[in-house]
Amino acid sequence: MNIKNKLLILILFLFVITLGIFKKKENIKNCLNINQNENIINYNYDNIINNRNKSYKKIIIKTDLLNLTINTNGGIIEEAKLLKYKEKINSCEYLKLLKTNNSFIYQIKNNIIKKNFLFKNKNKIINPNFKIEKDNYILKNNENFISIPMYYKDNNGNIIIKTFILKRNSYEIKILNTFINNSKFPIKLNDFGQIKQTINLSNDNILINNNSKEIAFSTDKEKIKKISFKNDIKYNVDTKTGWIAMLQKYFITSLIPNNKKNILNFKKINNNLNIISYQSNSNIIKPYNIKNFKTSLWIGPKLQDEFIKISPYLNLTINYGFFGFLSHPIFKILKFINKIIGNWGFSIILITLLLRLIIYPITNFQYIYANKINLLNPKIKKIKEIYKNNKLLMNKEIFKLYKNEKINPLLGLLSVIIQIPIFLSLYNILIESIELRHSKFIFWINDLSSKDPYFILPIILSITIYYIQKISYKSKKNTFQEKIINFLPLLFSIFFYYFPSGIIIYYIINNIFIIFQQKKIYKKFFKKYK
Repeated sequence: MNIKNKLLILILFLFVITLGIFKKKENIKNCLNINQNENIINYNYDNIINNRNKSYKKIIIKTDLLNLTINTNGGIIEEAKLLKYKEKINSCEYLKLLKTNNSFIYQIKNNIIKKNFLFKNKNKIINPNFKIEKDNYILKNNENFISIPMYYKDNNGNIIIKTFILKRNSYEIKILNTFINNSKFPIKLNDFGQIKQTINLSNDNILINNNSKEIAFSTDKEKIKKISFKNDIKYNVDTKTGWIAMLQKYFITSLIPNNKKNILNFKKINNNLNIISYQSNSNIIKPYNIKNFKTSLWIGPKLQDEFIKISPYLNLTINYGFFGFLSHPIFKILKFINKIIGNWGFSIILITLLLRLIIYPITNFQYIYANKINLLNPKIKKIKEIYKNNKLLMNKEIFKLYKNEKINPLLGLLSVIIQIPIFLSLYNILIESIELRHSKFIFWINDLSSKDPYFILPIILSITIYYIQKISYKSKKNTFQEKIINFLPLLFSIFFYYFPSGIIIYYIINNIFIIFQQKKIYKKFFKKYK
């Protein structure tokens, strides 16, 4: 390559980086304007979307992580914005995990109900219309938590107080339903929680199926059970412990009841709405007595360290696959590295190198064995020519040759099998971990969880694959097999175009390490090719 071509490539490279920086600055400016306008709406009570002429209204609760919209008619959480996450990379809109409109429903409610239903009108259940002091509740800078009570009083003088408790730096919400029996008769009550969502499956990135949605729950008998949104089945189970949840890539909504016994239920309505719910065992509240029902709610990203603190087996909603038992400790190491470096891209590079060093003796043994077999290829070819009409004798002679040279081909295969769980575990971590979503690496890579927009990383990956093939497979003849092998890197680059950048970086570093390792071994066994 001459100097002019090198200079042209350098100019194009700098142009791409400059264009990316300019777009990023412009986007930040636009986002600041939009977010400032949103804050004005949130703080200006006169401009809130509530309609005071209705018998109910919607209130807004805002913390450092969440912005919730709650309907006072039943205390239903109708919308939840995650203030640390955007809808898309470089988007100005916060991610809406829960939302309710004419075409889509994803909402959560938690109430107390009666066997013949406390609130009844012509055999139809109606939600209590709670009263509340303000329209807006905001966690102040000097506060660690915020408590929002709602009140309802029925015709018999019985009182329900629903209290939402939100903490700073947490996606967990505590819900306390307090029932005060002011009647002369005992009342039988149940705690009830429900998550429902319109079935609206996305087809984005279908090659890696990263937008699949699932129902999940935990019971006494099963640590976790998942049901795809596509499945048309009903499920009903009694359990003393557990939780219910709806899952999607990176995010989860979950209700964790604090009752001695619950009935978990999943059903599909008109093939358009999935509903998962729980109902506690009956509690009898004597006259002039008080009963509290406690429930925990998670609305946010899948954070395995936090899940372990909240409820058993909730961390299993993070799908690390069959080798999850390896993924969890590897992820802890990856997080530790990132705390020091502060860049997930470089953390991926370091942990890939670390894993390659750990299994270096195994892979070294594998490559040495492969090269020993390659040295025997001329002898094996000669045996095949001699005994081409007697396969039984041919195999016997080849086996004898391996025995004399003290080579067992199965040992080389065993080393490959040992490596597979380790690298599949790391692969699943990079696919499933929320920490990589919209995480910047360097230069044009602004999101490690999405594809390379300029197709540069897949091309680099295909080059490393091609180079590995050149080292592993050498032939002086221009055979059809060699043509196919040379064509494979191009196919890989096209296939990996849809994969997240973080995955491709992992494979590139892995391949570069393999190249150096194989070249070292190659020099030892094939000195004539130096």
